[in-house]
Amino acid sequence: MTEIYTGRGFSQYDAFRALVAACENVGLDSRGARLIRLGENALYRLASAPVVVRIARSVDLLPDVRREVAVANWLSAAGFPSVQLWPDCPQATVHDGRVVTFWRHVDTDGPAPGFVDLAVMLKELHGLAKPVDLVLPLFDPLARVEDRLDCAFTVADEDLGFLRQRVKDLYAEYIALDFALPTGHIHGDGHKGNLLRTTGGNVIMLDFEAFAWGPREWDLCTGVGIPFRGFRWVSPEEYAQAVDAYGFDITEWPGFHTLRRIREITMTTWLMQNVDLSPDIRAEFDHRMASLRHDVLPRSWRPF
Repeated sequence: MTEIYTGRGFSQYDAFRALVAACENVGLDSRGARLIRLGENALYRLASAPVVVRIARSVDLLPDVRREVAVANWLSAAGFPSVQLWPDCPQATVHDGRVVTFWRHVDTDGPAPGFVDLAVMLKELHGLAKPVDLVLPLFDPLARVEDRLDCAFTVADEDLGFLRQRVKDLYAEYIALDFALPTGHIHGDGHKGNLLRTTGGNVIMLDFEAFAWGPREWDLCTGVGIPFRGFRWVSPEEYAQAVDAYGFDITEWPGFHTLRRIREITMTTWLMQNVDLSPDIRAEFDHRMASLRHDVLPRSWRPF
């Protein structure tokens, strides 16, 4: 369920400038680096070393990136199967107005991790004891949405008005929810696209920038509940196996549809940032807006 967009002031050229400066600063060779993805962050694979350079779009994200580094160090020390930082290298450094981190490249092979793998990983993650000195922010389910709406200069006022009212209504619903699971640390963006299967066959987790203190229901809703009930990307059999693996059926919890609709808003406003890049993206955004106005499941949304 990964959505990709290019934010204002964060082009491939911007990312590459930061890459060159950051690599020069730590003594790595950026020549021949290959762009893996340009989305919420830019990811480059170096040709000179087994390193992935991750570039956050703005210096405003420095606290988030520092937290991600702290989480990665904790998970590594705890023996949790996760992506590793590149050792003996300054992390969360600022170059050309961007925040840069360095990670070990992971060679992948075999079938991509599935929803059952994700349920197993979330169960293990939620069961870890968080260090007392690791301070996590309280989870905000609609973080960054208001900023996206403020920057949506080519989206119809009617659509923006609808989205702003929906955000207001969903915040009120979210505050009133009675959560069934214990509050604790959550991944925050725990979908199966944030898992990798290594050449040794092990599944590892990555992307910790949304890590927070909040309801475990959010990770289950994002990871398995919405793909099953919202999009029918999961067969009933596989979903049942995922429920057994974690031990909780998120779709039977009364607050599920509130979290589902919150996630749909974050997905739609994420895509909204790219509506001017292609007619296909504009058409998909319009399709999502129409379906948000008519809450009929399953959704037939295309991932970008």
